[in-house]
Amino acid sequence: MNYRHPDLQDRLAAEFVLGGLRSGARRRFMQLLRDDAGLRRAVTEWEERLLPLAMALPPETPPAHVWKAIAAQIAPAATPARARAPRGLSWWRTLSAGLATAVVVLAFLTLKPPSAPQEVRTVAVLSGDKTPGALVINTLPDKRLTVQPMQDLVALADGRALELWAISPGQAPRSLGLVLPGQTTTLTPRQPPLPGDTVAVTLEPAGGAPQGIPTGPIVLSGTVI
Repeated sequence: MNYRHPDLQDRLAAEFVLGGLRSGARRRFMQLLRDDAGLRRAVTEWEERLLPLAMALPPETPPAHVWKAIAAQIAPAATPARARAPRGLSWWRTLSAGLATAVVVLAFLTLKPPSAPQEVRTVAVLSGDKTPGALVINTLPDKRLTVQPMQDLVALADGRALELWAISPGQAPRSLGLVLPGQTTTLTPRQPPLPGDTVAVTLEPAGGAPQGIPTGPIVLSGTVI
């Protein structure tokens, strides 16, 4: 199997990030990850794609048995008296075990979603006929929006501008700004989209729709939650 093939690397990276690789397959993948920069890049890209969706989930406190299982796995095994390690080596092993515990706890506290209102909240996922889940729209604490492409939209734009609109019931569309097809876009709209609004992307001339009125076809759309 050619593990350097881009399509295979992308599929394996997605399974790894989603937790689909188990036991031997996961260990083999982690070995490949150490020596393959392309594979590491694929994993990073999938982590960045899925992070907004993960951040939108409500925080949960892990049950007590999870902590007990972690403590059991990292606790040093008892050493028989006749095979006890030299004092200096034993001290270093004890120190290493303590540091490992601290690293696990620190990593959990760092990765655990905050209990306070989340800084980034996913409010809409935009899809098209042939591009499901193409854009994720997030809100920031200062009312700005980030628009993160989950798929390559360069071909979709085809030399034209991708403009994002919010449509409240019974009102005219209002422009939220232009979306950059190859990267995450940060927008500062005068009026952010509201729950229940439709958000849509249209194809417009370079520079955006003339006079702030959409002229091109709708290529992506979704509803604000």
